[in-house]
Amino acid sequence: MALGVFQTGWMRLLSLILQGCCVGVLCSDWAVRVPSTPLCAVAGSSVVLPCFYDYPQPYRVLFEMWCRDQSRCITPRYVYHSQGIFPEPASQGRVEYLGKEGTRNCSLRISDLRKSDSGTYMEKPPGQPGVTLLVSDHSSEVAVSLSPSGDVVEGSSVTLFCCSTAHPPVESYTWYKTGGYTAGDKGQTMTITNISATDSGNYYCEALTTNRPLHSSALSIHVQYAPKHTSVSVNPFGEVVMGSSVTLTCSSDANPAVERYTWLQRTKSQASLRGSGQSYSITNISYEDSGKYCCVAVNKHRSQSSTVTMTVGKSRCKGMH
Repeated sequence: MALGVFQTGWMRLLSLILQGCCVGVLCSDWAVRVPSTPLCAVAGSSVVLPCFYDYPQPYRVLFEMWCRDQSRCITPRYVYHSQGIFPEPASQGRVEYLGKEGTRNCSLRISDLRKSDSGTYMEKPPGQPGVTLLVSDHSSEVAVSLSPSGDVVEGSSVTLFCCSTAHPPVESYTWYKTGGYTAGDKGQTMTITNISATDSGNYYCEALTTNRPLHSSALSIHVQYAPKHTSVSVNPFGEVVMGSSVTLTCSSDANPAVERYTWLQRTKSQASLRGSGQSYSITNISYEDSGKYCCVAVNKHRSQSSTVTMTVGKSRCKGMH
């Protein structure tokens, strides 16, 4: 199994709690080296997640932690903790820390692998590189995963991982998106930066051996985004006169869908809450109803507003976006 190139950085595994906490030395003198390409393994086997660290004398490591995926060692569940605290139940009895004092080896062995062990193993400081492990049911399976796990939000970056333990060994990897076209450069990883809604879809990885191509199952990406293109329409459109009725309707594009619409009326002196819901109706209109009406569309990510101006008694109702 090719472990790939080792990269320097605070890895996804290790939270180095060190005497002095870099006081008196440059933090750049501390480094952790881990594989930059995903590790492949078959369910039931074991795998070593390689890790080596460097730090200046006379400092020493007080304790080590291995954490998984988005926990970043904040959620008190550890794949491994040198003090044995808050162990992750699924990992108990299956992990072995291979590091020994003085060796600067921080590698971890996981035995009796399960598909649920697939993921990225990381250290406490956020935003650092780490070890990605992909576990397949059999050697001819092409395993894929997405990092970070969880919601994919517009503007963020994601990395797709692919690997296989096929025999004969894989010679090359290629990524495809629904529709059959090549989605990116060849390689075990593909990174999409500044992701947008147009990047949503199913992605596939093809692993080419000397015998035949092998294909992964679909890896679905659904890009979420805050409300946008929010606008207000007025019905009936045209002149608004005393005693008449109008309905204001707000529309917005969002994923997930808009959770809440709120209506505000703005006059020269104040802003007042008028209602909620996608539509807001005003009956028996009076001069006091004149003003700017603002719709605020909200989902789990952010909000966006749109305003329409209504002048009672004049032939004008123009939108301002």
